Amino acid sequence: MVLTLPIKLLLLYLLVLNLSSCSSMNNPVTYHTSFDFSQVKTYSFYPSDSKFFDSQSLSHAQRNRIEIAIEKSLNAQDFVYSDLESADMIVTYHLVKGTRQDYQDYNKIVLFCPHCLKANTWQQDNDDWSIYPGGLIIDLVDPKRNRSVWRSIYPLDFKPKDNSTIQNEKTMEAVDVMLTQYPGK
Repeated sequence: MVLTLPIKLLLLYLLVLNLSSCSSMNNPVTYHTSFDFSQVKTYSFYPSDSKFFDSQSLSHAQRNRIEIAIEKSLNAQDFVYSDLESADMIVTYHLVKGTRQDYQDYNKIVLFCPHCLKANTWQQDNDDWSIYPGGLIIDLVDPKRNRSVWRSIYPLDFKPKDNSTIQNEKTMEAVDVMLTQYPGK
């Protein structure tokens, strides 16, 4: 019985340590170091008749959920929504569903090259980058070059029993975690 209490305390300590390390874990972010993020004041989305929109197999509810979460997060950071022609950056997103072709098609639209991450112009201090089903990817696209200059991924972790309120909350949390890592903010 004497050994039982210390073992229980040790297990409790390890559980608390594990939970706290998970909650403080940063999600992967990678970005183009030569892009001047401090000059970005406005953002926009691609319109519904664009190649980007066509590359997504998302319902209108999913699109709205993600775009509203992005708008709230960016507005809270003092970015301003703008029309596409005058935006300093274009925000895109992709929900990874497990099909490689969907992901490759999305990368072509935002001109993101996973193999190019080793290039000198990409930030190098994040070794945790990987793609997984259920992950929400957000890209920030330079409208002058139509190329992604910043990318992050975060698990949405939707459960079959999650109602729309819970899905909205999980989406807001994921988007906030990602976009609050914007360089220069």
